[in-house]
Amino acid sequence: NFNREVIQSDSLWLVEFYAPWCGHCQRLTPEWKKAATALKDVKVGAVDADKHQSLGGQYGVQGFSTI
Repeated sequence: NFNREVIQSDSLWLVEFYAPWCGHCQRLTPEWKKAATALKDVKVGAVDADKHQSLGGQYGVQGFSTI
C-alpha cells in the first residue's frame, strides 16, 4: 500500500497524483518517465487520484497533476 511503500520508506520519493482524462497529466507523462530514469537516487511514482480519491484527499490534492 502507499503508506508502506512510500511514506514509511527510507527512500526519497516524487509522486504525481494524476487523472487519466487530464490533458496536463497526459502531457507530463513522457517527462515524468524521463525523470524516473534520470533521477537515480529518487524513486518516481504516480497515483491515479481519480481512482484513489481518498488517497488524493488525504494528501491535499485539489487539482491535476499534483506532485
